[in-house]
Amino acid sequence: MVQDILNIVKYTYNIQLDEDSLNYERFVTHLRFFFKRLNNKNVLEEEDDFLLEQVKDKYKKAYECMLKVEKYLGQKLSQSEKLYLTLHIQRVTAR
Repeated sequence: MVQDILNIVKYTYNIQLDEDSLNYERFVTHLRFFFKRLNNKNVLEEEDDFLLEQVKDKYKKAYECMLKVEKYLGQKLSQSEKLYLTLHIQRVTAR
């Protein structure tokens, strides 16, 4: 599933990810913990929508990519998970 999400990001941005970068390692680590939380039904607590709205406006493409990931997963993510996933996508795709 981690590889599938990495592929979603690659195809959305039409780029190759730098697998040697710190941002790539952080993203993969985040995804592993993310899947552990999903498997254990341990979702992050909801946060104020303000931060997500700010990130959504500033990083539109990363947010759209996150929505593709959410659709792939077939389940609704918490606001916090959406926020963190969007930020990690933004970081890993920044040049």
